[in-house]
Amino acid sequence: MPTPSKGDRTRVVSRVPDPVYAELEKRRKAAGVSSVSQYVADLLAATTGHKNLVVELDQEVLQLTA
Repeated sequence: MPTPSKGDRTRVVSRVPDPVYAELEKRRKAAGVSSVSQYVADLLAATTGHKNLVVELDQEVLQLTA
């Protein structure tokens, strides 16, 4: 079954040091987000003032990371 559209998106690619990726993965799992990509997309949406575009990351988690 197809997943619902998340709307218009632009691909952003970034290479990060292994320890940074490991920390992102750890935080992603703790937040219950489906992928590192979605976790980073949600963080970027929130930190650029677009909290309405956050898909999976809980508002409680956003308050802890702000």
